[in-house]
Amino acid sequence: MIRQTLIAITAVFLVTYNSSPSPASAENTGGGPNVVSRAEAPVMKGTTSLSLNVGPSGQTAQLAIADVLSYGGSQPTIIAPAGWELIRDDYTKTTRQSLYWHAIAPNDPGTETWTFSDPVDAQGAVVLLDNVALDSPVDMTSGNTGGDSGGKLTAKSVATTSDGDLILSFNATDFGAYRPTVCTQCDGLKPKLPENAKVVLDHETTALEYWILANNQSQMGSTEVQVSYAPQFFNWVAAQVAIR
Repeated sequence: MIRQTLIAITAVFLVTYNSSPSPASAENTGGGPNVVSRAEAPVMKGTTSLSLNVGPSGQTAQLAIADVLSYGGSQPTIIAPAGWELIRDDYTKTTRQSLYWHAIAPNDPGTETWTFSDPVDAQGAVVLLDNVALDSPVDMTSGNTGGDSGGKLTAKSVATTSDGDLILSFNATDFGAYRPTVCTQCDGLKPKLPENAKVVLDHETTALEYWILANNQSQMGSTEVQVSYAPQFFNWVAAQVAIR
């Protein structure tokens, strides 16, 4: 009953809240990796598999990053497709975010499938990058989670070791009053994205929301902590991934 009431309240809140920016590709002005495309898979209820479409735009020597999101009380074993490497796996008691990378090769299938050892609700996305150091694409990562106490979703800083990294922020919640108003310095009711950051993907059509941001960093060093301005009512996961 409490959850349904919060959903109703939030529906009113979102009508009056800032409209979300349109998803966009992110050009790395520092000469490093760029986001060239992204594709989503809708929520599958009680499924033991999730298929993600890399799409016809995937080209040899590009890097694909898969954001596999699953929801439920258990943390089943996830079996990734051949050739996909785990970046990190963060979870609360209800919300799990598993990130993978794969260098696109000739004759790769257009669709890849992840399987779960137990049924879960699942959804996800694939982001394609070019101009990546494919021999060692992942520089540094960070992860953070929050539980039923809510609080502001926060993606922790990472300390990059390479100039020109592309910083991708992956964020997910099982329910929250979300708009992509992530900011490093929240100014009253006028939050703003970090400098040069763009919204790659903004999925808010269900209570199982997620969003991906991209930002580039010309010189190595610590990235900014990113805070979602809107409060989260239940469980959330956030990560920053630096790509060389």
